[in-house]
Amino acid sequence: IQTASEVGGDYYDYFPQSNGESLYVVVGDATGHGMTAGMMVSITKAGLYGIPAIPTDQITNRLNRVIKNIELGTNRMALNVSYFKNRQVQFTSAGMPPAYHCSSTSGQVKEILQVGLPLGGIQGERYSQEEHPFEPGDTMVFLSDGLPEAENAAGEMLGYEAVMDCIQHNKNDDPESIKNILLDLGDNW
Repeated sequence: IQTASEVGGDYYDYFPQSNGESLYVVVGDATGHGMTAGMMVSITKAGLYGIPAIPTDQITNRLNRVIKNIELGTNRMALNVSYFKNRQVQFTSAGMPPAYHCSSTSGQVKEILQVGLPLGGIQGERYSQEEHPFEPGDTMVFLSDGLPEAENAAGEMLGYEAVMDCIQHNKNDDPESIKNILLDLGDNW
């Protein structure tokens, strides 16, 4: 993670389950920068601890109620929640950029995008869940809007197409290499 300021709103976490066979992965982005964004990340992180192993849409629905009830004005939390278990991934998004699934069997990179509002916007917002096969050797790339919206010296944004092209070109690399290549893409831009 490379924050735009000392305290940032980008957030990632993972929660291995006690059975040792499943894992939640969470990636988020609070609106704004600085202490307000950092506070939103702290609230989200605290809200995730103690949640039982439930479907990803139920997690986002619960977190939305918590964040909305705290009433932080116009502050919001975009969030992707994924649950990896039994060769599948459950996926729910609340206003985040797409995740990218690199299939080791087909060689394809699939963009997983759900349209929805960030958490804390509307009290009764309902989030949906998708399920996708996830086989051994597959890779999932999660990111915030920081990379595709990075601007060069001329003020031009990198864009989602450039990110997808980079992932597509490097999909067979190990996850650490893919991460470093994406960081280099942003730095070079």
